[in-house]
Amino acid sequence: MIFSPNAQYVADYKILNRNSPASSGTTLSRPALSRPVLVSLVLTCLLTETAIADVPVDKQSETNALLANSTLTTRIESEWAVLTNSGDTQKLQLMIEPELETAVGEDSRITTIVRLRTDAKDNLSPGDHNQAELREFYLDTSIDDSIVILGKQQVVWGKSDGLKVLDIVNPQDFREFILDDFDQSRIPLWTANAEIPINDVTLQLLLIPDQTYHKFASTGSSYQFTSPIIIPPTPDGANVILNPTTTPNNALQDADAGFRLSTFTHGWDLTFNYLYHYDDTPVLFRDINITSTGLNITVNPQYKRTHLIGGTFSNTFGDLTLRGEVGYLTDKYVSTTNPLDTDGVVKTGELIYVLGFDWYGFTDTILSTQIFQTYLNNHQTGMIRDELNTQITFFIKQDYMNETLHAEVLLLQDIDYEDGMVRPKLTYEYNDEVNIYVGADIFYGNEDGLFGQFKETDRVVAGVVVGF
Repeated sequence: MIFSPNAQYVADYKILNRNSPASSGTTLSRPALSRPVLVSLVLTCLLTETAIADVPVDKQSETNALLANSTLTTRIESEWAVLTNSGDTQKLQLMIEPELETAVGEDSRITTIVRLRTDAKDNLSPGDHNQAELREFYLDTSIDDSIVILGKQQVVWGKSDGLKVLDIVNPQDFREFILDDFDQSRIPLWTANAEIPINDVTLQLLLIPDQTYHKFASTGSSYQFTSPIIIPPTPDGANVILNPTTTPNNALQDADAGFRLSTFTHGWDLTFNYLYHYDDTPVLFRDINITSTGLNITVNPQYKRTHLIGGTFSNTFGDLTLRGEVGYLTDKYVSTTNPLDTDGVVKTGELIYVLGFDWYGFTDTILSTQIFQTYLNNHQTGMIRDELNTQITFFIKQDYMNETLHAEVLLLQDIDYEDGMVRPKLTYEYNDEVNIYVGADIFYGNEDGLFGQFKETDRVVAGVVVGF
């Protein structure tokens, strides 16, 4: 299982059986092209003319030299999503991501990425549909043969598609469930990251003094979790009291730390991974009291540490690529509905693995399948998750028109809950700077399942991505 409840969802105990508010529809207006162009021009001015306006003359030459070693690129994406069951617009979003890369000396550079996002609708982040953030900001430098990256960044582990095993160094933003690309939904962290070659092995060291955790879809949004395998159900009429979440707050003492060893031998890409970290979802410890006013359930959320031990492997055999990853979490806390359990959670180890096969035997075509399983080694009656859960994925992609038109379909199926998701998509590369796409996100199956809980949010999407 790849999701657990965030503390804010304890409030959903009382409304677990209610449907999410229906999305309201308004008349669609086409976003003006001048808006992203204007914003980009303003950003460029701020980074050039305005930045040196008040600099003394003897410093302007240094500033000009620094700007001469800088490269500014910008990614603009506009996306429109329409719900198929009502025809209402779910999302009308414009996102602008300027990226400034500045060379500092011969072997160093500073990268700055800003994200500006606005959504004309208020369904994905109610009350917060205009956002601006410093997405990434890091120094990348070389020391002898080693690479050191310091600052706010993403660290990507693992080889699986659509589902995560080892790729948990960074928390994730679930405002659109798992529909966003991981590069967009991954939350960058302030990190010290070093890669050191040792003979035929590369050692990666991580120190993360950043206490930022998963960001879940807010209550009332399109993708708030309602599944009982995520939100522990409670008896009707119970009074739920949610205490503040106990959050680690010591930058060094509570820092995450880990390492990865990677090598290539006899055709195999191999890694060994270890991470000592706080689980990005708080554990919902629970107290039950029966008083004259009824049943009172007090929830005390807190983040708990765990050890992640695992590795990855991949090899190519002709047109077939075999890849996989495995991870073991030593301390996983799973909520239970057993009223006799004193704190409402069971501590268990969790084994997770994925095995994938990619076939390139047909011209301009990729065929891929994965099997993903989780196993809880201390499963007890009442736990909201099954002892063993199996999911499979199928993916096909075919290129046309000299690889400028791409058609693909992704299927994710949960075998045990009999629910899943289908994502067809068609992308056209108009030129090197402009991509146009249309697609759909279709959920089906058991409403208690991870995917089936969103079966009323099927949608058609269309978008344009411009990069320059």
